[in-house]
Amino acid sequence: MDFSSGDVKAAIMRPAVAVGGGVAPALLQGWREFRRSAAPARFLCFQDGGWVDVAGEAFGQLRRAFQGGRALAEAACGGRAYLFDFLRMVRIDAVTGEEAPLGWIDDRGACFFPAPDCAGAAGGRKRRRDDAPAEDEAESSSGVDERSGESSGAADAAAAAAKRRKAGAAAPLEESDKYYQVVSKLFLSYGMAARGAAITAIRKVSGGARVRAFQQQGQHLSAAHGATAGTAKFAWYGASAEDVAAVVDRGFARTNATRLGTRKHGDGLHLSPPQCPFSSATLAKADGNGETHIVLCRVLMGRPEVVTAGSSQSRPSSDDYDSAVDKLENPQWYVVWSKDMNTRVLPEYVVSFKCPKPQPIQGSSEATSKPKKPSPVGRDMFPKLLAEIELLVPDKCDLLQQCYSSFKMGQIKKDQFIRFLRNYIGDKVLTTVARKLRGC
Repeated sequence: MDFSSGDVKAAIMRPAVAVGGGVAPALLQGWREFRRSAAPARFLCFQDGGWVDVAGEAFGQLRRAFQGGRALAEAACGGRAYLFDFLRMVRIDAVTGEEAPLGWIDDRGACFFPAPDCAGAAGGRKRRRDDAPAEDEAESSSGVDERSGESSGAADAAAAAAKRRKAGAAAPLEESDKYYQVVSKLFLSYGMAARGAAITAIRKVSGGARVRAFQQQGQHLSAAHGATAGTAKFAWYGASAEDVAAVVDRGFARTNATRLGTRKHGDGLHLSPPQCPFSSATLAKADGNGETHIVLCRVLMGRPEVVTAGSSQSRPSSDDYDSAVDKLENPQWYVVWSKDMNTRVLPEYVVSFKCPKPQPIQGSSEATSKPKKPSPVGRDMFPKLLAEIELLVPDKCDLLQQCYSSFKMGQIKKDQFIRFLRNYIGDKVLTTVARKLRGC
């Protein structure tokens, strides 16, 4: 799949389309999106070339109006009175009639923003209510051709928007580019090269408003919990090719927790540390061309809490926490809750690759090379083996489980894990347990 394309339809207001020879107003689509959205956690307006938060009392007024099912709301910002139109996604100056694009992010992390062409047009050509539209403004902000009622204007606008998305969503990097070299080294240096992975492309994801929202979140976390909480980490995100394309095009619409099954640490977005690309690669699914895609992101964890595997937790357990990890010491998974995934996770590079070796089942890993001697027990015997060992030497459980987790995540080879067992547990205990399991 070409992630520079805009073939994934945005889940926001779209231009009108022809239906039975007529035009279906974009207001109807706006109403559907308005009804689909959860309560907004942030309102943003496009001004001075960027998206700016609606803050203070105005935010509360807009949120209450939205939750009350009102499509229009009045609020004052910066000493000026405005009318906010949730269906057309515009903010209208009550005095001058000037319009500015309006968007919001709801409590579930879903983004609702006007199409890119609408933001550019309204942001650059704010029209007074007593001005007649210029010829190049024949299509109104609602997406309806007001001059003729024909659908050609909407179709042209949709095509233009698609071209812009294709050009700006994710730009391919040349192999000589320094960022290509850094990202490829990070990806291949931690076991992926040994598994036969070959990079086919690396693309830089465009930032725009997402960068500003990410920076603001970093400032908020620093103010709340100290400078360390607002420091970004690198992390890998893995999902199906379709989900990765959607993330590049418009942001995160859902988490990838279901791909982990019972191994998920809550119902949040799971990302693996930079030294664990294989963990996220196991969650990815190849496209029709046999390419698999994972995303290198920057993530703001704030103050994380430990969430156990199999948990259905979907938000912080208290105001003291912002995110989750599987363990505090050398975590294998970072978990960002859905309400924060579009403001605290910033996609930066899409790594596309092909791997001749079959992907292991979700949540497991393969050794990067065959051990010289066969192991005393098969891989599927390890859980039973460890359970029996812990009954005999319970004081060694913690370190044993940590090492086993590193083995499952592909951080150590199978023969290395067996060697650790022999040295740490002892051949006598290991042989006794193995014989018991085999019925000897």
